Amino acid sequence: MRRLFTAVIALAAAICLCSCAAGDAIRNAGEAVAGIFAENETEPTEAPTETEPAAEVTNDICIGIYDFDTFDPLNTASATVKDACGFIFEPLFDVDSSYKASPRLAESIEISSDGLTLAVHLRQGVIWHDGTELTSADVVYTINRIKGGTTNYGELAAPITTAYAQDTYTVLMALSRPVPEAAAMLSFPIVKNGSTFSNSPDGSVVGTGPFYMAGMSGENEYRLAAFDAYYGGRAKLDSVYISMIPDKDKYISLFGANEINIATSETLDMMTFMPKSNAKMTDFVSNDMTFLGFNTGNAVFADADTRRAVSMLIDRDSIVSHVYFSRAVAADYAVNPQSWLNFDTRTKLVDDAQGAVTLLRGAGWKTDENGSYYRDQSRRRIYFEAEILVNEDSAQKVAAAEEIASKLRTAGIAASVDECSYEEYLSRIEAGNYDMFIGETKLLPNGDLTSLVGSAGNYFGYANAEVDALLAQMGTVTLESDIKAVSISLYEKVRDESPFAPICFAKKSIVTSAKIKYGVNPSDTGYVRAAESWGVK
Repeated sequence: MRRLFTAVIALAAAICLCSCAAGDAIRNAGEAVAGIFAENETEPTEAPTETEPAAEVTNDICIGIYDFDTFDPLNTASATVKDACGFIFEPLFDVDSSYKASPRLAESIEISSDGLTLAVHLRQGVIWHDGTELTSADVVYTINRIKGGTTNYGELAAPITTAYAQDTYTVLMALSRPVPEAAAMLSFPIVKNGSTFSNSPDGSVVGTGPFYMAGMSGENEYRLAAFDAYYGGRAKLDSVYISMIPDKDKYISLFGANEINIATSETLDMMTFMPKSNAKMTDFVSNDMTFLGFNTGNAVFADADTRRAVSMLIDRDSIVSHVYFSRAVAADYAVNPQSWLNFDTRTKLVDDAQGAVTLLRGAGWKTDENGSYYRDQSRRRIYFEAEILVNEDSAQKVAAAEEIASKLRTAGIAASVDECSYEEYLSRIEAGNYDMFIGETKLLPNGDLTSLVGSAGNYFGYANAEVDALLAQMGTVTLESDIKAVSISLYEKVRDESPFAPICFAKKSIVTSAKIKYGVNPSDTGYVRAAESWGVK
């Protein structure tokens, strides 16, 4: 009996190790103890008493972070720390999974008729965790920090040349060029004017979000507490505990053991991960686009019809299924399939061999007796031969390149795959020393394609005045109907020109334990959004 009692105590102690789940641990320990004694009891001589009710679920969750560097949301290089910062810091505008922007710290935005000046009006009465009020000075400070160094949000703020406070609650921003959906561009977290961040969460971690840094709650554990003065109302959770974890493997192990309550596709291999029956996986379509790029300076790919023909020969659904194991969504346009601007209503993308033949014929390509494409040049046959450049360390990109090359060879185009190191891959693309390449890029949340197709410079040596005009027009229209109309014209033009051929957009996920019941609604700008709505009861 003493041996049995010792085992019971050890079991209860082991279950209670995670302080952020104390209520759950007590309940589980009680059930385990009851089970052990039940196996050793004799038949009861009296009617059993009523079972004590299970302990109430604690009104908190536990998250984990590893590769900790700083709680500065502008500079952290850790994906898990960035998630934790989502409970503490907020942007001017939030972007949902349909890439629609809505006010957060901002109240509204005005855009000048030429698209070169923004006036952002702040929500009044927003309180920092130290009790001071959010003002224009905080926004200007944040933008200057982003512009002044290497941060996570340099590309978002790149079009902003200057920012200054017009008054306490109005920020004026001058832009170098009109940008589409400017509100979505302002989705970076705002930090307090003059704030500095040490390597430990003390008074320097001050945000406006629904939770504030309450300090250490145990060894290698911090506590975020619900902020009573939060402008959106007190959060449904009382606390979010942050467990400092030594490495990724331990992080995954703790999530599997339900000792932390969230994990994401940044930390889990979603190709192989099998969630437990009590875990919930919430997907969204990210702006991570895989594409086939063309060297438009190459004589073979100088004309749009040839490029478009090759694009039409790509079996995107097959690549998504066999290469990405359905962890992506096929796309023929350079617009996220989940975006509110997406207009392609087709339910299935298949290669169009006949359409490709028509375009190739129109571009001057002929076929020989073996069905191979060639052009006549100086009384010589110049055959359609092209390599697909790919970095050898990416198995998925290599597999996608091989599948595309196989389809092209079947159609009569002598295509091959050239694998090289990542360093050589980048160097050759920058030098224009390639025919085609498999690339990956993260489109901005505002759908700005300037870096991809703007004549000022892009991967493909491509320039088109009509595309430039449409890009600029996207930054001047404000009505939803006008934005959609211009975007359709832009995306159609880019598809017809095909300096690159979109293949697919990657799916991403947040996986939550059974304890979290509702409120989780991730997007490409953050796995942790509207954390005040998360609930366990």
